[in-house]
Amino acid sequence: MAVSSPASTDRPTEGPELLVDVPPGFVGLPLRGSAEDNAAAIAGLASDLAPHAGDQAAELPRHLTWLAQLLAEGSVRLYGRFAVSDTSLAELALAVVPLRAEDDTGPAAVRRNRHAAVEELRRHYLERHPGADARIVPLGLGPAMVAVTAGEYRLPPQATRTGQATVLPQLRAEFQLPVPAGTHLIVLVVTGRDEETWQAVLTAAMRVANSIRLEPGTE
Repeated sequence: MAVSSPASTDRPTEGPELLVDVPPGFVGLPLRGSAEDNAAAIAGLASDLAPHAGDQAAELPRHLTWLAQLLAEGSVRLYGRFAVSDTSLAELALAVVPLRAEDDTGPAAVRRNRHAAVEELRRHYLERHPGADARIVPLGLGPAMVAVTAGEYRLPPQATRTGQATVLPQLRAEFQLPVPAGTHLIVLVVTGRDEETWQAVLTAAMRVANSIRLEPGTE
């Protein structure tokens, strides 16, 4: 299934529109440029989730509106979940952020040598996350940095049904892919929390990343 950029906008500073093939069974919230489009996406997702929300169904639109505003502030264009097994879900977030002209990974550096710019992205990532397995991989849109980290996700007592703090395993795969023009960076993050499905999560993440392409006619 191909979906158009979830955050298409009339403002050129928001970056190019994207096409991406989402995993089977993906349920997500696409974020677009206009309030009308966002409202339509929220209403559609709330309708899909309502049969599974029980007593919370009436609150879904309000919660989803808050989530959409929060994600949009972080330049996230698409957020959602998909099943990797009968009992396990993975989360997916896709963002597009501008590259700063003064950085060593900025537009001029990308246009001059995309592979070298991606290597700088990898170096910067490892400075922040020294335990990550970070590599350069070829994708359909060009070279990208992919970093995989395995660790723990801690839920505070107020976020659990038992009222007790919980520690969950977490696998995170992050792709950083500069667009050919060098103006923006595409960031894809896929997260899984079930060790038995981590390989399936990585496989799905790679398929999504490799499917990312620009809407014809955009930069």
